[in-house]
Amino acid sequence: MGRPATGQTRVMGFRPPKPLRDEFEALAAAEDRTPSDALTEAMHDWVKKKQRERGAGRQPEEANPNQVA
Repeated sequence: MGRPATGQTRVMGFRPPKPLRDEFEALAAAEDRTPSDALTEAMHDWVKKKQRERGAGRQPEEANPNQVA
């Protein structure tokens, strides 16, 4: 999965519980991946799952990358 050019996407921040973060970072390192890359993949998987559950495969308006916050 490629990385977008710096400044092309908005940064997200959150605070997971320390045990979850520690395990996540260890798993990402074991696969020689950055946490950012692993989180991006996880987000893609979750969005696809929710789209399948909805049946239509449409994206919610909040997912519009062109929308200004």
